[in-house]
Amino acid sequence: MFVVIAIIALLTAVVLPSIFGVQNRAAQVKELAALRSTMTAWTQYAMDQKGELIPAFYGNPPLDTLPAFYQDGKPIPTDVYGSQRAIVCRWPWRLAPYLGHDFSALTMQDGDNSVALASENDLGKYLYFSSLYPSFGMNGMWVGGDQERYGFLPVEIKGQRNPLAKFYVSRLSAIRHPDRLIVFASSRTNQSATATDACREGYFRVESPNWIGPQWSAYDDQVAQSCGNVSARWQGAASVGTVNGATELVPIDELRDMRRWADQATDAKWRFAPK
Repeated sequence: MFVVIAIIALLTAVVLPSIFGVQNRAAQVKELAALRSTMTAWTQYAMDQKGELIPAFYGNPPLDTLPAFYQDGKPIPTDVYGSQRAIVCRWPWRLAPYLGHDFSALTMQDGDNSVALASENDLGKYLYFSSLYPSFGMNGMWVGGDQERYGFLPVEIKGQRNPLAKFYVSRLSAIRHPDRLIVFASSRTNQSATATDACREGYFRVESPNWIGPQWSAYDDQVAQSCGNVSARWQGAASVGTVNGATELVPIDELRDMRRWADQATDAKWRFAPK
């Protein structure tokens, strides 16, 4: 009897990790495929805009909003949950037409249950939460611009050149290192639709390790901001999509290299120095 139990325990110890490993690899493949679709959509948008990159966040006053539509080309409703302007400012629903309005490419590897749960079958809530919690965050501070991250400031202030004007790449043709520059990375957030403190997967923005000063600390599974909302959900690695359309899993420590984030970065520990 004890021999049988021992054999069963041994088989369980051998087989279960293999099953979980296969499931994990399948989820990785699914997410990378979704990321490739997102990168293709991102490139198509830029081509249609004559090389102009889609902003990560754009449209708060004094800027005018950019067009954003959901299924069948319908504009985002004015009475939508949360804020119509917030939905339109974020990149997901502006990129949606290039994904055929199929947001499966922007939901988590286990489906969009978290977004659906938060939405409670309400279209307005779905539009809002799906714009807030896509699977991948955009590196908008350095690629395309992010109004909430010093993007789209005036070139001059009181007749003086603004050192924060256009420090990011805004045109496809201006990018010098398309093979390494990150556009999207798997993301997470502590801004939960259920108002809990648990770190959840999915957020529309990721941050670089450095800005004028350091922004990342040691990776913390419970604190998304510890590494700029980047999610190392694949055994310590994150899904990353670069300008040239490549997608890969990159260990979180390798993503501390600023040359992956800013096209003008000259070394791994580079920081922006406004002049």
